[in-house]
Parts: sequence; C-alpha cells; structure tokens
Amino acid sequence: MKKMSLEEGIRYLGDVSNAMPPVLEKKMKLVCAKLTGDIQESMSKTERDESRSYFTSNKKIPHHPSKPGCPPAPDTGTLRNSIRYRVENRGNEVYGVVGTTQLDPPYGAYLENGTSRMKPRPWLAPAVESNKDFIQKTFESGLKEAFGCR
Repeated sequence: MKKMSLEEGIRYLGDVSNAMPPVLEKKMKLVCAKLTGDIQESMSKTERDESRSYFTSNKKIPHHPSKPGCPPAPDTGTLRNSIRYRVENRGNEVYGVVGTTQLDPPYGAYLENGTSRMKPRPWLAPAVESNKDFIQKTFESGLKEAFGCR
C-alpha cells in the first residue's frame, strides 16, 4: 500500500466519494431490475388453488386464486405488468424503489400483507429474501469498483 500525505488522502477520498454515486446508481438499477423480473416471473409461475374459483369484476373469467403464502395468481396480468422500479441519485445518496403503480386501490399491498378476509399472497418480500446474496455481492462489487479494488 502506498503511503500518502494527509492532503493526498483527502484528495483521494474526495475522488472516491465523487465516483461512488454513479457506480452505486448503476448497481442499484441492476438490483431493482432483477427484483422486478423475479417478481413478475413468480406471479406467472405461482401455484393456483384449483379447489376455489369465483368470478372477477368483469364476470367473464373465473378466477382461481393462488394458494395462501404464494405470489398472487394473475388473470389479466394488470398487477404483474404494473411492477416497476425507480432509482434516484440524490447527491451522495442513491435510492431504489420497487413496487406497483396500482395505488387506487392498493392491490399490491393488500396481496402482500393480506386483509381481514384474505391471507397474504406475498410477492415483494420473497423476491428480496431470495436475492439477498445477489444484492450483497452486487453492492460489494460496486464499492470495490468505486475504490479501485480488484
């Protein structure tokens, strides 16, 4: 390791801190895109409860819900197709948000957490849980990239 003067060290840390937000923004986009894809895929492949069926609001398609504890079972794909992500770089902080654009009513939250009449059909928490290693490795590589480590 190279010895540095205090001024060189301060300059180096300034260079690294300026490099970190763009690197972390790139890594955050990668993580959010992976989570979004995994959520949409989980909804497409979820196990349905064939013993139950009822008609949806359009009265034409019988709905076979997913089993409690499994991701929601789509009929029209509206919820699945509304899963999006947004990444914001606010100076020295990078934020990533993954969720649904359906807010009225908030179907995504009802399905994730359940209601008094329905058991949860979580879709977001399982995606985060199953990607913990990917998320950690992605951000570790981003920090190494920002600090110039191999």
